[in-house]
Amino acid sequence: MRRRLFTHATSAPRDGLDVGALAPMVDMMTLLLVFLLRTWSTESAPVPPSGSFELSTTTSTESRQHAVTILVSPEAIWVDGHRVIATPRIGADVLIREVYDPLLAQRGEQRVEIHADATVPWAVLKRVIATTEAAGLNEIALVGASAEGM
Repeated sequence: MRRRLFTHATSAPRDGLDVGALAPMVDMMTLLLVFLLRTWSTESAPVPPSGSFELSTTTSTESRQHAVTILVSPEAIWVDGHRVIATPRIGADVLIREVYDPLLAQRGEQRVEIHADATVPWAVLKRVIATTEAAGLNEIALVGASAEGM
């Protein structure tokens, strides 16, 4: 005796969804999962603890790599999340000692990312870059915000 694979119109209707109705939902869930995994980041974007901070714009498409992070805002400078000096208190020397000392402790790292507020003057950024190079960290990346987002 053959098993019936298809039901006829004479059979009683069943409650619930048909198997054919689940396929589009499974497809959508798979797409959402792929999108979530593609956009997931285990690291939060570095942001100073307080105050406003706006990155400059960039057109680079390179992805971020692990690095020592220097945040430069109009209020202060942070090295790997620790506030080292208030920006208005930077002296006249080219070398910023408060930034230099923590960078010397990080000499094993090869890469440095400088996240600067869009309103920070170039003269301050130039001194931060010179201090970073003096500490022996020569692979420096200036990070900005792209039109598509970070």
